[in-house]
Amino acid sequence: MSGAVLLAWAGAFLLGLAVWLALAGRPRQAGDWLAGSGYAVLLGLLACGGLVALSPQAPGAQLFAATLPWLALALTAAACAAFWRWRREAPALAPSGRLSPRLPYWCGLLLLAVLLRFVVLVDEAVLRPVFVWDAWNAWSLKAKTWFELGQVSYINPLQWWEPLSTGSHTALAWRYPELLSRVELYLAAAAGAWNESAVGLAWPIVWAALLCGCAGQWLALGMNRLLVLVLTYVLASLPLLSVHAGLAGYADLWVATALSFGVLAWLRWRQSRDRGQLALAVLCLLLLPLLKFEGAVWSLLVLGLALGVEMPPRWRWIGLAAAAGLVLLVLLAAWLLQMPWLALVRDTISGATGGSSDISRSSAALAFATGLFGQSNWHLLWPLLLGCMLWQRQHLRGEPGTLALLLGGGLAALFCLFVFTPAAKWAASETASNRLVLHWVPLAVSLLGLLLREFRWPGHTASETAH
Repeated sequence: MSGAVLLAWAGAFLLGLAVWLALAGRPRQAGDWLAGSGYAVLLGLLACGGLVALSPQAPGAQLFAATLPWLALALTAAACAAFWRWRREAPALAPSGRLSPRLPYWCGLLLLAVLLRFVVLVDEAVLRPVFVWDAWNAWSLKAKTWFELGQVSYINPLQWWEPLSTGSHTALAWRYPELLSRVELYLAAAAGAWNESAVGLAWPIVWAALLCGCAGQWLALGMNRLLVLVLTYVLASLPLLSVHAGLAGYADLWVATALSFGVLAWLRWRQSRDRGQLALAVLCLLLLPLLKFEGAVWSLLVLGLALGVEMPPRWRWIGLAAAAGLVLLVLLAAWLLQMPWLALVRDTISGATGGSSDISRSSAALAFATGLFGQSNWHLLWPLLLGCMLWQRQHLRGEPGTLALLLGGGLAALFCLFVFTPAAKWAASETASNRLVLHWVPLAVSLLGLLLREFRWPGHTASETAH
């Protein structure tokens, strides 16, 4: 690994850490630093992807050098904000002298298994090229084109044929959000060539960041160390999540990470009213539409639920009407501005993107249910979650109830998409449906932990957390 690549990763991590500190403030609870390390990776890489767009004319070989001044400026500003926030807040209370009970010896085996999985995923991502068709077509194509030719614009194929379109390019996925492509461009520019090993390394690292960020937030939400370690192993062992970390190129792992980080930060805000966690939640939810179109739907879903939960009962109908009006206003503005994401949604629902109406609704519903309960994509996560919800139903209030409602809404939206629209083709082929379910899997594991938070584990009490 070259010095420029190390500098690129260090700069991204430090920038993300500074942004996290500026928003979340001085770490005060168990797991805050662990959570911060996960958030730092995601926020830093996405910020660097945005900085790359500030030097559109620089060719790939010189792009990293052209981005460094912007990176230094952003890092300085974020560090100053973090320092101000750190000085402004009182020091955290010293931990009590009570020692937390020692974890069983087999917990070390779980941690070792997670570390070994990470090593294997890094090996897979570094040695394999980006060969998955959707990953190449939707994100890597733009990144490689920009590296070779500069950051040219991508336009509608019909417009591309016009004489005035000189210098523009087109692709099947020309309408897709471009932030992830710019992250790939940033990493390739640091490598000095279109090096898919350098680009693909981001995926297993984001996988590790997802584990760290979720584990830290779980600790802060009151789960004990034993439960957090078991949940981390459960999340790390899920087959389809590992596939998306090892076969680099898809945006779904990034969407799952941003969605999970945003929702967990929101749950922490609901628990402690920490405005820093609310700011983190808002930032993560704002990033979702920049990663994938589905991210906009998930952001609106979380926003709608948040308004419904936080508003007094007498204002909820007014808030619901206001939210519906806002959605209609956004759709109208997108239609008037001819924004590409609206056309993609229209084409997906109408079947113009290749969906088929020949699939019966019962077949599509069965295929969707099979993806959750009958395949090895998720081991036994979904049956386990349903059983735990029945067993611990008395705890389905507060944060667990809110998260269960959100998770149910997300899965219901996917069910309607893949059963009642021509997108049923992708449920029957068990491709896109499983990838979109992946967005909600870390939150499903989080719900499992919240339901078991009060369970009396061997050697622990319900209130014990790590210090």
